[in-house]
Amino acid sequence: MSVGTLLILEDDLRFADLAGKFARQIGFDPHPVTTLGEAVRMASKRRFDCALVDIGLPDGCGLDLFAEPRLASTRKIVMSGDASLAGWAARSVPGALGALTKPFRFSTFRELLDRSCPAPQPGRDLLGRSTAMRAAVDELDTVARSRFPVLIHGESGTGKELAARLVHDRSGRNGPFIPVNCATLSAELLASQLFGHRRGSFTGAVGHEAGLVAQADGGTLFLDELAEAPPTVQAALLRFLESGEVLALGAHSPKRVDARIVAATNVDPRRAVDEGRLRADLYFRVAGYEVRMPPLRERPEDVDVIAQSILDELNREYGKARRFVPGAFDAVRGDRWRGNVRELRQRVQRAWLEGDEALILGRPASESHRQTRDSRTLDDIEREAILDALLASAGDRAMAAARLGISTRTIYNKLSRYRGDVPDAPLPKTG
Repeated sequence: MSVGTLLILEDDLRFADLAGKFARQIGFDPHPVTTLGEAVRMASKRRFDCALVDIGLPDGCGLDLFAEPRLASTRKIVMSGDASLAGWAARSVPGALGALTKPFRFSTFRELLDRSCPAPQPGRDLLGRSTAMRAAVDELDTVARSRFPVLIHGESGTGKELAARLVHDRSGRNGPFIPVNCATLSAELLASQLFGHRRGSFTGAVGHEAGLVAQADGGTLFLDELAEAPPTVQAALLRFLESGEVLALGAHSPKRVDARIVAATNVDPRRAVDEGRLRADLYFRVAGYEVRMPPLRERPEDVDVIAQSILDELNREYGKARRFVPGAFDAVRGDRWRGNVRELRQRVQRAWLEGDEALILGRPASESHRQTRDSRTLDDIEREAILDALLASAGDRAMAAARLGISTRTIYNKLSRYRGDVPDAPLPKTG
């Protein structure tokens, strides 16, 4: 199975082929092209997980390729024979994760692919060794190969969008994955947002615009928070699901759209139908196959696996080598994890900011001391404000101090005192 698609734009055909062969050896599906025009045409028809792009080309600047909307989320590596130009591009292009100066070693290219451009192995982010998570992933894998619409339900933070992306990645569909937050669709802009418009169809419509449904043609339309969609949105979605056609504002005839439907809700869908929040006919349309994502409290054996993955991510981002000490998770055994993986991520981030090289995972002060919000002391409020400022400042103590209007030394002193509340926990360095 391919670990991802790679677009290679390089005017030297021999080098483009060599790069493609190398990428294929390490699991990528390469698509080498030699002109900007060819690359633009290819990028307009399918999505790519990664792109290796030469800046100087006979028919233009390779960086112009990144104006293609389908490459917005693509991880990018730029290259040039001019080291300063390559470095500037890596700093200036949104989503550029690295630069290569030609000629370069393929070992360096591989390092960027492995570290910075890991086109996702489908399902790699749905971490867990528990029976419950393995069963959910097996169900997703099974239904992915069909054309059935899928309804994924589970509590907030259980990974429903990751599950939907897994279905898309394993479906074999070449079109894009288009997420739609149904709760944010407005009745006033509904038709334009979902189905698009033609130039002149209303005041301000200066060009043709494809709606979200049409953008998913050949791919997957992910309808998130379906039970929170307003009644007009549910009715419009039902009409599309029944006909498979969209009529843009100002258009004279409908267009057929081939989009796989995956929907999600954080409430029990049958209860939502009984309560009148979700149309019964829409529910039966999208629930060709249902998958429930288990909450974290039902799979406590996955906590350390997920926490380690989050820590690895933080270490890569900030160039650190922090680790969990033995027994780092003892304090949180049996927690209910009301926020599921989102809550676990917040806990790991706090531990990462408060600690140094060796970390433990703890409960928030309000839980560990069984405090209510109204019974917090001034010290509790101060501690919470400092940690929140550090989170907002990505761990930059000077920036956090500026946010709070205190000195950087005060930040260090307070963190040292907070760590003193935790037995055997390392204090942050102050030098």
